[in-house]
Amino acid sequence: MGKRILAQRKGHSPLFRALTHRSIAPAKIPEFKEPTTATVVDLMHNPGRGAPIARLVTPDNREFYINAVEGIYIGQEITIYGSGDPKPGDIRMLKDIPPGTVISHVERRPGDGGKFARSSGTYAQVIGPSEDGIEVRLPSGKSIILNPNCRAVIGIVAGGGRIEKPFLKAGAKYKWMKAKAGKRWPRVRGVAMNPVDHPHGGGAHQHVGKPKTVPRNAPPGQKVGSFGARRTGRRKR
Repeated sequence: MGKRILAQRKGHSPLFRALTHRSIAPAKIPEFKEPTTATVVDLMHNPGRGAPIARLVTPDNREFYINAVEGIYIGQEITIYGSGDPKPGDIRMLKDIPPGTVISHVERRPGDGGKFARSSGTYAQVIGPSEDGIEVRLPSGKSIILNPNCRAVIGIVAGGGRIEKPFLKAGAKYKWMKAKAGKRWPRVRGVAMNPVDHPHGGGAHQHVGKPKTVPRNAPPGQKVGSFGARRTGRRKR
């Protein structure tokens, strides 16, 4: 009798469940009717998030959270829709940010709270105005045109270098993954298993040997491979 494959374990084991009940709050830019200020009250770690989050309070006791940026500190007063030279932590509309400024927490559409450049150590950059809006270079290097009224936070998201420490040995990574609850690593390829352990198992050359496209309503024991793929296999030149 074979073992339960990873796809089955993910659906029935609490090991793979996100512990969302530990989350502090969503990090998003709220709506503001007019220019104001906010004070950084606390910098906290939010489980499940690589970057620290900053808790801010406005003069009218309105509280919200954003991803902390490098250089921000407790007690700092940031400006919202302010004027003058922007400093780390300030919230501005793209039309009010000088070209070349490094930004994060960038909105895709005005009012959505911020969708781009949110992970630790990432940032976007304002290229400048264009015919259809404001051109912004994303962390991927791709440039897009956004609405001038989209908002962003000035600065680079804090927590950069989080994954720079090398594991060096497989045992170190195994112990690190073990400490994060359960055995999730190493992850063995399906083609390296026996047929009784995985649908891709068996054969002399570790090859799937059949189309690996499976229907979306397949049971957990068969739901491995590609879902709705137009084509599979190596493309012929």
